Amino acid sequence: MRSSLVDAGTAPADSVPTRRMAKRRARTELAVGSRSATALGFRRFAIAGDLPSMSLNYAMKEWAAEAARDAEREVEAVEPLGDPHHCRAYPAKDIGTGYLECCGLADGFLIHFNDITHAAPYPMSMSAPDVLRVRVASDDDAEYVAPRGDRLDLKGAGCAIIIEPAGMPPAQAVFSGHCRTASAYIHRSALQRLYAGREHELPAVLQAFVAGNLRQTVARRLPLGAGFIRCLDDLHACDLTEHSRRLFIRSKAIEILCHAFKAMAQEEDFGSPEASALMTRGVLRAQRLLIDNFVSPPSLDDLAREAGLSRSSLCAGFRQIVGQTVFDYVADLRMQHALALLNQRDASITEIAYAVGYSHPSSFSLAVQRRFGTSPSELRRRGLPAI
Repeated sequence: MRSSLVDAGTAPADSVPTRRMAKRRARTELAVGSRSATALGFRRFAIAGDLPSMSLNYAMKEWAAEAARDAEREVEAVEPLGDPHHCRAYPAKDIGTGYLECCGLADGFLIHFNDITHAAPYPMSMSAPDVLRVRVASDDDAEYVAPRGDRLDLKGAGCAIIIEPAGMPPAQAVFSGHCRTASAYIHRSALQRLYAGREHELPAVLQAFVAGNLRQTVARRLPLGAGFIRCLDDLHACDLTEHSRRLFIRSKAIEILCHAFKAMAQEEDFGSPEASALMTRGVLRAQRLLIDNFVSPPSLDDLAREAGLSRSSLCAGFRQIVGQTVFDYVADLRMQHALALLNQRDASITEIAYAVGYSHPSSFSLAVQRRFGTSPSELRRRGLPAI
């Protein structure tokens, strides 16, 4: 079954679906004043032995009820929820108590939410090539270690995003205690389809991801806004059934992604070298466009589109790199050219106003008065200042 929101399309060649849950051979315990955890990269947990592994790729069928039943060791029972790709699983007693609901929405787009109390720390090796994950929690006790060593300490209420480009080694994760969470997953190709023609509206790091230019896993906490908690509570409180439930869950998965993208866009520096380089190139491109078109500059939305940035990223990056707002930069360009024309003395004040982009001579006179404390004609008479 395909989602009408995100066309399933054809799976990329490098996205052959695999999901492999190995028998649980690792021994775990909380690390107390011990450095034994560093062997596997964890800080709060000491892990010994081989880790169970999970590989999450493109195909929706990997989240079918049959896949959950395959993990006989981990699952006590599976409850189908009206669709082959939607089920609720109950963990085996030695794993923990509670439930986990999985809903495959389309190839490359899924969500699961859970309320589980783990009997013991549960570690695993995780691989999710070309997948973006947003995890929201009202209560959590987990740790994630990216291949290059970046760590997310997911304890208590919080929100985090993990963006894993293809070709990365597996990451490590461990889950412990009480976890009440929701996690939305979207494959790069599904995100491309979701934002087709609107990629410039995404934060810079996501533009790099969608374009295939992200070279390292990005793992960061995000501010836990009220919108995230509302989505989490709505998912756990939902009393709808069958297709209505699935539609409701889909809306919440999209809402979680949108809240995450907004939070990322509000961060001036998301910590990714690729994103920083992309922002710099975009701001410089915007600056050149304004120099060439200051008389009739594009709107902020059009300028952001031409620069390949979201509007918020453009505004933040312009202040950071140029040192001015876009509006102030255009005003300076106009004033520089106006002063040059005033110095030539062969054009009237009205002609100069129109020539530099003012729709009314009075608006030009007011701008000059605010800037220099005098009128354009008096400025011309007494000599022009530097700008």
